[in-house]
Amino acid sequence: MKPYIILILSLFILVFTACEDVIEVPLSEENLDLFAVEANITTENNAYVYFYKSIRVDNDEAYPGISGAIVTISDNNVPSKSMQLVENSSKNGYYSVPENEAFLGEVGKEYTVTIQYEGISIAGKDKLERVEPIDSIQVRPSLRGDKRFMGIFTYGNETPGLGNYYKWDIYINDTLLSDSEYLMFASDELVDGNYIESFEVFTDFHDINKPEDRKLLLGDSILVKQTSISQQAYLFYYQMYDQSMTGSMFSVPPANIKGNFTASDGKIVLGIFTANDVSTSNIAVIDETIESQLDER
Repeated sequence: MKPYIILILSLFILVFTACEDVIEVPLSEENLDLFAVEANITTENNAYVYFYKSIRVDNDEAYPGISGAIVTISDNNVPSKSMQLVENSSKNGYYSVPENEAFLGEVGKEYTVTIQYEGISIAGKDKLERVEPIDSIQVRPSLRGDKRFMGIFTYGNETPGLGNYYKWDIYINDTLLSDSEYLMFASDELVDGNYIESFEVFTDFHDINKPEDRKLLLGDSILVKQTSISQQAYLFYYQMYDQSMTGSMFSVPPANIKGNFTASDGKIVLGIFTANDVSTSNIAVIDETIESQLDER
């Protein structure tokens, strides 16, 4: 069988080394200069909305925030609780709760963000689901890399009943790991109602020849926020993950990520509004005992 294996392998190599044509992906002009929104409310923090214009994927400038919009948030109570947000004087397009007022999320309520701008009405909705409290976290060397990399592990119950979705935010020395490559989210499809022990929400993969690339260091304090997300938010993050993989042989085609905002003029609105319940973990500190367990091969 060896000659056949070698022949097939040779053909495979020939095919994929011969494919060197550069394919130009056309950028549709109708998908440029779109409205985009980032909005959030949690049980811990007041609502905010960032309203801006999209830019071309080959443009590395900052997104231009849009000033002068009328931005409101409301719940589905009867009568509804509603508040108009005010624009930050130092950040165009960033709208938040007025000073000395509060508009926190409550479990079980659906929230709507409405933006009025130049005769166009933009709206997005999300329901705030309950999240199970996170029991604790641990930081220790991960088996994913033969104990060469630190991992962060969570412990806690999963809410009984299918249809729960989660996202985990990692804080190192009070700073959020915010890059898309650190996005961690999941559904309860395979673990419904179970006690989840040693669930690894972050692995500090890096080039072991470049210790400066490590994220988790001796003396660092680690905190995790376990948040509830809706199904539509889960699907949005899943699209983000797929798009972050573009460029490989088997990746999905580049495309706008579908969010939960709609506009009265029928045009696409990028971005998402999320409503989250939040459970905050204990603080774990990487001490000498933990650090000494790393395999430094």
